[in-house]
Amino acid sequence: MKRSIVALLCLNLFLITSIAGDLVNPEKPNIEISNQKAVYGTPVSIKISNLEPGDTIKIETVSTDARGVVWKASVTFQVGGKGDIVLEEDAPISGDYDEADALGLFWSMKPEGTEKEKLLYAYDRQKSLVVSVMASDSKGLVATAEIERYYEDPQNKLAYQELNEDGLRGSLYYPDSNRKYPGVILLSGSGGGDVKWLAKAIASDGFSVLTLPYFKYPGLPGELVNIPLEYFEDAVMWMKKQAAIKEGNIGLVGGSRGGELVLQLGSMFDEFGAIVAWSPAAHLWMGENYVELVPSWTYQGKALSYLGSVFSEEEMQKFMRGELTSFVEYFRNSLKNSDPELVKKASIPVERIKANLFFLAGTDDQTWPSADFTRIMIARLKENDFGYDYQYIQAEGGGHMVFLPDLITGYYRAYSGGTPKEELSSSLDAWRAALAFLHKYLD
Repeated sequence: MKRSIVALLCLNLFLITSIAGDLVNPEKPNIEISNQKAVYGTPVSIKISNLEPGDTIKIETVSTDARGVVWKASVTFQVGGKGDIVLEEDAPISGDYDEADALGLFWSMKPEGTEKEKLLYAYDRQKSLVVSVMASDSKGLVATAEIERYYEDPQNKLAYQELNEDGLRGSLYYPDSNRKYPGVILLSGSGGGDVKWLAKAIASDGFSVLTLPYFKYPGLPGELVNIPLEYFEDAVMWMKKQAAIKEGNIGLVGGSRGGELVLQLGSMFDEFGAIVAWSPAAHLWMGENYVELVPSWTYQGKALSYLGSVFSEEEMQKFMRGELTSFVEYFRNSLKNSDPELVKKASIPVERIKANLFFLAGTDDQTWPSADFTRIMIARLKENDFGYDYQYIQAEGGGHMVFLPDLITGYYRAYSGGTPKEELSSSLDAWRAALAFLHKYLD
């Protein structure tokens, strides 16, 4: 009787093992992922272990974007004597990239179908990014895992405060309603509106972040034209009154036209301890309505001097059809052909800033030559013996969006420029460096 029971138990165990398959099979590959679930900008590394030396192992990544388009990457490795594959140490023998690279399976991802060849990965900024990782050996044994990136930890939601008073609009995020954190104002670029998702990612690192829209937002101007700088001055005063803000100077963060803006604000007001400008300009540029010359910024009722020229009809048609892939020459020519006195008046006097400065620019920025612009500003700081700290990260091969910590960069760059590989590695490095810079001078 006892033998029958033991036999029955063994049979059941065999059946369960067979049904469960790779759930209990000790021979299957094992996927080890660092920081498997984390806020955007957190580094990631992948190791596949429990492999047979000399075998081949195929590793794939799959993710579906906000349009429903499936993105994939795949590489094959020859397993060495240690019986494992470490992506940052081992080079694949075939596949979508060919060098040892911890991030290769992300930047090399492409959309399925040739008709989708000009797509960027469409992010849903309200949701997490999920990337599936699959490892299969020559025996057909498969292991799977998922990587998740989010702007705020779903298990530790950020505190939130809406700003809608005295003409100001915005959203303030901070980790804990019972504590105070260094204050940071985040400004968007030419897209306008707010950037809540980016504010959440910065706030998650230990800041009170106000994403402050200034146009293309309910109750605010519809275009980046004649924006009064008093608006930002008032926002700083509002920030300093909030219970979630530590006493002391405020940080400013902005990119593109927002990078131009934060540097101009820093040159006019002494309320800032640290300023982060990515893909910035060295001058003030015209308002963005493209059909007439109008100022972007005003102060005390007067327009600030600016550079720029109206698009020709041909350029405008190309722009509307999405055929312009670079605006770099437009800005270079506008700067070269402008009256020297106007160039002087429109220059951002960065040497007057009483704050620590962090610059980031990509050498392949095709929206405007931000690396050229940044070198102009660095030269001015040196010539004037600037009395504060300044750092410049020049992202080789990076484009206009190099600061964003997106994990899937895609290979179609539009007029942002940048190569997928350099864009991803540079963005992650610069993101962590910028946050460290803010902590250093605001904490």
